[in-house]
Amino acid sequence: MHDHEQDYPKHQPGRGEHDHHDPFAPTIQEEGELGERSPVHQRTAATTPQLPHGHVRKALIIGAILGVLVSGQGIFLTLKNAAIYKEAAKYLSDPSKMPTGLTATMFGILALGLGISTLIYVIGGLIIGKVAVHRRWAFIGGFVGGLVSGIIGAILKQIPAYPNAGNTGFSGNPLGMGGGLVALLISFVILGILAGALSLLGAW
Repeated sequence: MHDHEQDYPKHQPGRGEHDHHDPFAPTIQEEGELGERSPVHQRTAATTPQLPHGHVRKALIIGAILGVLVSGQGIFLTLKNAAIYKEAAKYLSDPSKMPTGLTATMFGILALGLGISTLIYVIGGLIIGKVAVHRRWAFIGGFVGGLVSGIIGAILKQIPAYPNAGNTGFSGNPLGMGGGLVALLISFVILGILAGALSLLGAW
């Protein structure tokens, strides 16, 4: 006669499992322990980057220095070529009468000054990017440099003895002074934006 008791397992489900060794149990347990102890992945961890201390002040100071350097190289080129500027000043009333050779020389001096200024702002933007980390401050620093350079240039143009002195747009009546001031402010903003864009390029 068949013994039906042998058809049942020796241990009921849920009882005596601690005596039964499951070859897969250690693996599952080790994976669970590994998941609990492993550090959070960098992509899932919340990070809050900290900008260097005093980055705003440093960016503004570097920007002001850039403006001074740009103005300095402009003053150097102007004084070095003072005779050429004085000769060109004779044709301010009618520039079409200026000789071709003099026009080419003036254009060459202008191109050289623009090239040096561009290089200064790009290198300055690189420095600001290293110091302030955030590229936005490279643009702001360059913008400040453009304003400083524009202000210095406007002041120099008011000095009669300066070789590149000229009309800045101001006249004796209040209406003319107001119009000249607005035009000067617009030129400052445009110059600041161009200088900021060059500095941003250097930061990139």
